[in-house]
Amino acid sequence: MKDLKRLWLISLFVKLILAALIPLSADEAYYWVWSHRLQLSYFDHPPMVAWLFSLGHFLEPFLHSVRWPAVILGHASIWVGIKLLSKHMDLEKIRTWIYLVLFSPLLGFGSLIVTPDLPVIFFWIVSLYYLDLVLEKKDLKSYAAFGVALGLGFCAKYHIVLFVPCLLLYLIMEKKWNAVHWKLVPATLITGLLFCLPVILWNYQNDFASFRFQLEHGFERPHYNPEWTISYVLAQIVIIFPWVLWAAVRIKPAKPVRYLMYFAWLPLLFFLGTSFKALVEANWPIIAYPAVFMLAAMHPRMSQWKKYYIGFFGSIIAAAVVILFVPRFRTIDPKINEPFALQNLAQETAEYQPLYGDSYQMSSSLWYFSKSPVFKLKDISRFDFFDTLPEAKPAGNKFYLVKHQGNGLPQWLSEQQWTYQEIKKIAPDFVVLEFTRP
Repeated sequence: MKDLKRLWLISLFVKLILAALIPLSADEAYYWVWSHRLQLSYFDHPPMVAWLFSLGHFLEPFLHSVRWPAVILGHASIWVGIKLLSKHMDLEKIRTWIYLVLFSPLLGFGSLIVTPDLPVIFFWIVSLYYLDLVLEKKDLKSYAAFGVALGLGFCAKYHIVLFVPCLLLYLIMEKKWNAVHWKLVPATLITGLLFCLPVILWNYQNDFASFRFQLEHGFERPHYNPEWTISYVLAQIVIIFPWVLWAAVRIKPAKPVRYLMYFAWLPLLFFLGTSFKALVEANWPIIAYPAVFMLAAMHPRMSQWKKYYIGFFGSIIAAAVVILFVPRFRTIDPKINEPFALQNLAQETAEYQPLYGDSYQMSSSLWYFSKSPVFKLKDISRFDFFDTLPEAKPAGNKFYLVKHQGNGLPQWLSEQQWTYQEIKKIAPDFVVLEFTRP
């Protein structure tokens, strides 16, 4: 166990160093803006990611260490997984699971990026840990803690709701109804409800806007495109890795951990089903990966096969680090270069106040890098958190807007007699406009 603890600590140290050096992505900057306007929940997502960023505010003088509380929480999920697996696996198989997680593109290197995925993975694994205790001990403390984990998971990302059908399917298919102490289930329901109240209250106060947005976001296309399903299947094969997927499919876990099969495959199948309705982003079934890797680690050949996995993803991670830290390579991918381009844009536009942006990504990044509020102009792009703020419409008679060339302007500007002139162009395709009105 000491070797596992050493591996956990070393990998945490590496993550913290990289997290401090890599600039925040546009989405991360968006969640960071939320942390300066704390709410019970938000239109786009539940509030946990904002709460975690708020814990890191005191670290902002130290490069990008504002990420650290979230990164530490994400890495703690590995330790919880170790505690869970130590009851069912030998140390070598647990070590294999750790390597599968650390070199996973989403659970490993991807855990440096602070999104709602980090806390939902933590609470998903914590929920698995307490489920294991519930099935074993049948005590009030375990049932109550199980509800707390699920409730907080709901404050992290709505995907935690898939835990319930996974559990129900396990109880039905494995005929485990008698393993549940039904008199203690109300403790789970009560604590779960209490700890997810912030999200429920916010949605109740806001006409359930967040719930409706997420449902529409996942089922929004009127016509089916086969590329949605094909791209989803191929992405999951690559992300999980063929050898790992094969090992997870082939293993027959012991009865005490057969529940892992349901928590591995049902989320993957659920999002496979949604791929017939809309495009599924590659990270959406991330909650399935911990259990998939646990199943794969049980396979007797996985300790040898993991070298191919580590070699493949290790090379990709090394290449990504080089691209991030060598300026001439960043332009290979516009998404990789985006934080650096927006950081430069923040310097180029620092003299223009008050400044607005044309998207939540731009406004959030400019705000983060300049440490001066930059709001998105209301209705200039799709509805988001910025549109709910009173500052989204300028209050004075003069303001500046930085936008991508070719992007349009909201109708209300002309209705309120705003006129503008172009005062600056910034590479690659940005323009600064000065707006005035009588």
